[in-house]
Amino acid sequence: PGSDFVAISAGYEHSLALKSDGSIVGWGNNGNGRATPPAGNDYVAIAAGYFHSLALKSDGSIVGWGHNYYGQATPPPGNDYVAVAAGWLHSLALKSDGSIVGWGWNVYGQANSPTVNNYVAATGSHHSLALKSDGPIVGWGNNWYGQATPSAGNDYIAIAAGGYYSLALQGIVGDINGDGKVNMPDLAILARQWLSNPLLPPSADIAPPLHDGIVDWLDLDKLTDNWLAEVD
Repeated sequence: PGSDFVAISAGYEHSLALKSDGSIVGWGNNGNGRATPPAGNDYVAIAAGYFHSLALKSDGSIVGWGHNYYGQATPPPGNDYVAVAAGWLHSLALKSDGSIVGWGWNVYGQANSPTVNNYVAATGSHHSLALKSDGPIVGWGNNWYGQATPSAGNDYIAIAAGGYYSLALQGIVGDINGDGKVNMPDLAILARQWLSNPLLPPSADIAPPLHDGIVDWLDLDKLTDNWLAEVD
């Protein structure tokens, strides 16, 4: 119970939740300790895999726990990470320069990393997906059912990978509140996040490079461009 949660992540048989104070709670199947998060209140993102868990700290480093037979719960060192994703037996992390690193089980190449660095999100199961800063999606790894072959287009804003399928959300850049429009409420959210510098990755961080954790005039310029285009 409680009303101070800001993010959730569901694994195979366990779940994680991130609280507003930066701490993590876990519940469900606790084999290998996957539902027992580390102590501390400096976490900003969580990812529950099938048998392991990951968390991103406010200093940009990653911690992992749970099943670790393939090293999937042993993240690489460094403190320049901005997002994490936990798959079946592999893990991915997005770096501040837009590049992706992967580790763990790699029988299908799902833990390989693309060579360019203009990605803004990554997720994975037996396959992996990445959303590029200009809107298209790339996929790699197991592709038995076409799950790693994304649809064409460059207007995607979010991605998710299931066991043998993938999903992508199409949207309007600048529609921060998700009402299908770019208008004054979106501007208000952007202004509030610009002034407050929120702990979690801000939803108003919409201009390249995305997920740099900063809301500034670049994001304002992107929002107003789309606002005017919608009016036209």
